[in-house]
Amino acid sequence: MENKPLKKSVINLYGLPSFGFQLFVTVELMFLAAFLTDYVKLPLQIANALLLITSIFDVIWVPTAGIILEKSNLRWGKYRSWLLIGPPIGAIFYTLQFSQVSNNDMITALVILIGFVVSHLVFNTYYSAHIAMNNALTTVREERNKMASNRGMLNALGSIVFSYFGVKAVTQLGIVANNPVLGYTFTVIIVGILMTLSYWIYFGITKDYANNGTEKQSGKTEKMTVKEMLHQLIINPPLIGLMLVELGRYLGKFIILGMSFYYFKYVIDDLLGLAIFMTGLTVVNFFAAMIAAPIANKFGEKKTYIVSMLIFIAGLLLVWALPLEASTFKVLMFIAYIGFGMPDSLSVAMYSATVDYSEWKTGKNARGFIMSLLTFPIKTSNFIKSIIIAAVLASVNYVADMPSSAELIQGIKNGFALYPAIIMLIGVILMSFLYTLTPEKLDEMNEEIAKRKKG
Repeated sequence: MENKPLKKSVINLYGLPSFGFQLFVTVELMFLAAFLTDYVKLPLQIANALLLITSIFDVIWVPTAGIILEKSNLRWGKYRSWLLIGPPIGAIFYTLQFSQVSNNDMITALVILIGFVVSHLVFNTYYSAHIAMNNALTTVREERNKMASNRGMLNALGSIVFSYFGVKAVTQLGIVANNPVLGYTFTVIIVGILMTLSYWIYFGITKDYANNGTEKQSGKTEKMTVKEMLHQLIINPPLIGLMLVELGRYLGKFIILGMSFYYFKYVIDDLLGLAIFMTGLTVVNFFAAMIAAPIANKFGEKKTYIVSMLIFIAGLLLVWALPLEASTFKVLMFIAYIGFGMPDSLSVAMYSATVDYSEWKTGKNARGFIMSLLTFPIKTSNFIKSIIIAAVLASVNYVADMPSSAELIQGIKNGFALYPAIIMLIGVILMSFLYTLTPEKLDEMNEEIAKRKKG
C-alpha cells in the first residue's frame, strides 16, 4: 500500500504522546520505591521483593509487547489502534500500582503487583505502537529524523514539567486529601488522563494514515510467527549493534544518576546543588534534541551518534581524571551530556532503519516487534545498574554518613565516571562494526523493497 504524504502536524506532533507518557511514567521512576517503603509502609523484605519481581516483568514484557503488536490488527490501523484503546486501560491499572486498598500488607502488595504487571504490559504495547509509527508513516529519512527529534524534545519537556509540577502535586494533593498515599493516587489519575489525551490527539491527527506501512496478501494483513519474529534478531546485525550501544548508553546514564548523590555529597561537597544538576541535565537533553535532526540529516545518523557518544565519554573521563570544583564539574557535565541527548533523539529513526534492513533481507516486515525492542536496553540497563552501584558501594565499604576519605572519593569517581565511560566505549566500538546502515544504503534498500512490492 503506497503511503500518503505526511501533513506537517503529523510530523511536528509525533512527540506529543511521548510528552504525556513521560509525565505518566516519571511518577514510577522517581517515587515507586519511596511509595512502597515510606508511604504504604510495606516491610522492607516485601518492598524489595516487589521491586525485584516487577523489574523482571518489566524486561520480559518488552518482547512480549512486540509480539502482541505484530499479531494484532485492529480496525483503526495496525499500530494506530493501540493509541486509542491502550492508554485508558494502562492508566486504570497504573492507578492500582499507586494505591493502598487494605491495611493488610500482603493484599496491598498483591494489588500493587497486579497493577504493575498489567499496566506495564499494556503500556509497553501502545508505547511500542507509537514508536513503530515512525517507520510505518513514512519512508522518507528526513521526516523520520524530524519526528524522532520532536519526540526527543517533547520527551525531555515532559520530564521538566513533571519535575516542577508533579512533585508539588504529590505533596499538595496528599495534604488536601489528608492522606499522603492519596496524594500519589490522585497524581497518577491526573497524569493518566493527560497521557491518554495526548495519545488520543495524535490518534485523531493520523486518521488519514491509519494503514500506512501495512501490507496485505490475499486481502488479509500479513502476520509473522513468533519464530519468524525472533529470527529477526539473528539476521539483523545493525539491530544487534544498536541495541548493544543503547544498552551501554542507558546503563551509563542510570549509573550516573544513581551515583550523583554520593558524588555531590562526598566528592564536591555540594549536596544542595544536586537538584540544579538534575534539572540541568534534562534541559540539556531538550536542547540536544533540537539540534540532532539537522546534524544527522547532513552527516548521517551513525556518524552523529558515534561522535556524540565520544563527547559524552570524553567528558566523563575528564571528570574522573581531574580534581574539579562544583561549578566546573557541573559545566563540564552539561557539555558532556549533549553527547547523551543527541543519540536519545536519533534512536527511533535508527531503529526504523533496522526495520527496513530486516524487510530488505528477509522480505518480511517485523516493524512492531523490532520497534518494541527500543525499550529493551532501557529496562535491562535499569536492572543492571542497581547491581553495579551496589558493587561500587560495597568496594569502598560504604556506610551512610561515613567520613570522606581518598579511597571513598576515588571509588565514587570510578563508579560515577570511569565505569560508565568504559561500558559506553565498548558499546560504541561494537556498534561501529555492526551498524552498517548509511543514508546511501538505506536509499538503495528502500528502492529495492519498493520494486519488490510493485513486482
